[in-house]
Amino acid sequence: MPFSLPAVAFFCLFCAALLSAALVRAMIRLAVLDHPGHRSAHVRPTPKGGGVGVMVAFLLVWPVLQATSGQAVFSLSTVMTGAALLLLCGVSWLDDVYQWPPSIKFAAQCAAAGLVVGGGLALDWPTPLGGTVFSVLWLVFICNAVNFMDGLNGLVAGCLLVAALALAGGATTLGVPGARGTALLLACCLAGFLPFNFPHARIFLGDVGSQGCGLLAGTAALYVARHTPLPSGWLFGPTVLAPLAYDVLFTLARRKLGGHSVVQAHRGHLYQVLHRSGVSASAISAMEWGFTAWGGIVACTVAHLPWQTGLLAATALVLPPQLAWTAYAIARTRRHPVGPW
Repeated sequence: MPFSLPAVAFFCLFCAALLSAALVRAMIRLAVLDHPGHRSAHVRPTPKGGGVGVMVAFLLVWPVLQATSGQAVFSLSTVMTGAALLLLCGVSWLDDVYQWPPSIKFAAQCAAAGLVVGGGLALDWPTPLGGTVFSVLWLVFICNAVNFMDGLNGLVAGCLLVAALALAGGATTLGVPGARGTALLLACCLAGFLPFNFPHARIFLGDVGSQGCGLLAGTAALYVARHTPLPSGWLFGPTVLAPLAYDVLFTLARRKLGGHSVVQAHRGHLYQVLHRSGVSASAISAMEWGFTAWGGIVACTVAHLPWQTGLLAATALVLPPQLAWTAYAIARTRRHPVGPW
């Protein structure tokens, strides 16, 4: 009896989740340890590199899923994105093991972003050159934002899983049905990892996971912005990733205005300050998941509006929860001082 394509696709996704979980278990046994430092939320050495399971499962199943869904497996965009992911994850894993200088990781981010953009996902607004430069900067920023926010159990993995599900669920509304399969694949790979990281962490994503997932999240945002036929469909990426980006931008601005170095390692992100004040990691991560889901709902709601109206509406709907979160962090630290932040 022949199998239907949806059944084959579902089987691929199920296998991706199982493969991710199996590889994460293997990485726990490998035990490349993350030793706690002054900025760490954990108190005992914990394995890192769980992102190896997520990324390897994604890269192995992705071509099969592309083929079963009738999409080109060896298109320029797919090949270049895969090459970029291999490059960035390889360098990030070596950095997890050997603790290389930040300059090497930054160079790998720029090279990976260049490969993705060179594969045809560059924006063409406001000009082709300007759009290309902005696309590279966007990818580098999102890679770093995801990496900076990967400091509490389940926070980044859960947010990106929710974002992937939001893209899969809203793909038709946004006019990008071709993104559904890849988004579901990333969600399944993260679902295979998350039980090992939340609510209690047996392993962390590590740079290999946060950098790789950050590159995929930024690439998905570019894909939607480039292919959506809707005037405000391009807002999906900035809106659904707003909780992660807001915390990073707010923290950088606050440190700059306070006369602190913006490149020096610190523990002044909102999520870190709230955790230091006594809020549980599970509660903080769950709130960030909720913000991400809200961003996906907003993006699909405003997608049909003219871009100026859509931008104003999305900002008016997404920014207030972040401002309220910031106000809560400030009020919380006044009642439960955490020292300079």
